[in-house]
Order: sequence, then structure tokens, then C-alpha cells
Amino acid sequence: MNNLFAPALFLTCCATLFIGCESATPVESAGTPDNQTFYGSVIDTDGTMNGADMRGALNKFGRAEVRFEGEITATCAKKGCWMDVASGEDTVFVRFLDYGFFVPTEGAEGKRTVVQGEAFYDTLTVPMLRHYAEDAGKSQEEIYAITQPELRLAFTATGVMIED
Repeated sequence: MNNLFAPALFLTCCATLFIGCESATPVESAGTPDNQTFYGSVIDTDGTMNGADMRGALNKFGRAEVRFEGEITATCAKKGCWMDVASGEDTVFVRFLDYGFFVPTEGAEGKRTVVQGEAFYDTLTVPMLRHYAEDAGKSQEEIYAITQPELRLAFTATGVMIED
């Protein structure tokens, strides 16, 4: 009897994995402007700070719950599981809480974004940096040139707004 259900169970598991690996799915929100798309939680886009303000908060507290805005300079080309956001003179490395949502893998560069969540400093190891470089489509030469860990201004987002 167990052998009869094995193919159905296998197909169900494959379908679940396929659906679970879906890319960026926007969150619908009534009353928001048509040019704003939300990922993760719908967030307030007012009262944001820039990279310098965020560094100031981190210098005081080490970690800080904040909302900041900037321009997307890169996203993960494979899944949309991270993005770099230029904010003032800083570039912030943004990942998404528990990989619970993703952003578009293409077409987001140059767009204004507001991101809400937790800011902190993070040391990215050489293997992590190489992995992210591979995700970004860097050449093997560029990937192998990464030989030192890097201290980065980092962010774990609970919600992201991308403006068209």
C-alpha cells in the first residue's frame, strides 16, 4: 500500500519545492501609490534616515531598528535574496528576514527604495563574499581576487518598498 502513494508523495514534494523557490512576490496594499511595490511587510515610507544617520545610531547602540532610503545598486541575480543600497556615502548590504521574501533579480538597479528592519555591522567572510560575487554574476577572475573578509554596514529587512 505504501508503494501506491510513493509517486504521489514524490510529485507533491517536488511541486512544493518548485513553488517554494519562487522569486520576488510583491505584497498587495490598498491605498499605496501605483509606483510603489512592497516586498515582505508593507511599511511606512515616511521618516526615513540615510546611511550616515544609520551609522550614528549604530555607534550609539551597536544594532538599531530603523527605516532608511536609498538607491538600489545591485540585487542577487539568482534569487533576489539580497541587494546593495547606496544611501548617502554608504552602501548597505541588505538581506531579508529568514529568506521570507525576495526582490526582483533584474530591473531594480537605479530605483529608489525604502527598507525597514535591523541595521548592524557584519563581517563577511571570504567564502560569503565569493558567493555573493557569484550571485551578482561576477567573473571567475573577480571572484578569485576576493581574499580578505570585509566589515560591512548590513541590514536585515522585514519590509522593502521599491519605487518605479
